[in-house]
Amino acid sequence: MREAVGGSLLFYIMIGFIFVFIVFIAVIMNYAAAYRASNYVLTMIERTEGNVQMGTSKDTSDNNTLYGALRERKYYNSLSVCCNQNSNGAIYKITTVVQFDLPLINVHLPLYINNETKTLYNVKCNTDYPECR
Repeated sequence: MREAVGGSLLFYIMIGFIFVFIVFIAVIMNYAAAYRASNYVLTMIERTEGNVQMGTSKDTSDNNTLYGALRERKYYNSLSVCCNQNSNGAIYKITTVVQFDLPLINVHLPLYINNETKTLYNVKCNTDYPECR
């Protein structure tokens, strides 16, 4: 009887560690996807010098907008782009958000990835992007 209790306790501890490991891997994969999306948006803005349209979050058909290009790459989480104008040019700040939910314990973790472009000299902020606060 004693050995059966010890074996089941070890089994529950192993199940717990496996659950924590799976959660950790899921967070890493979602974070990596959001980071790739942020870098893709950053590259598109720098390549076009801010002349790319933002689009809408429901935009799936137009691949010339940021949202459309991200939907094509199967990124469906939140995206925010804003622009700061300075004397030399413009700096775009990109924020991607991954909402990570654990339904069994009712935990909602937003993971924010912030990125910004280098100063784009002699470029004015596009009217599609709000001013950063």
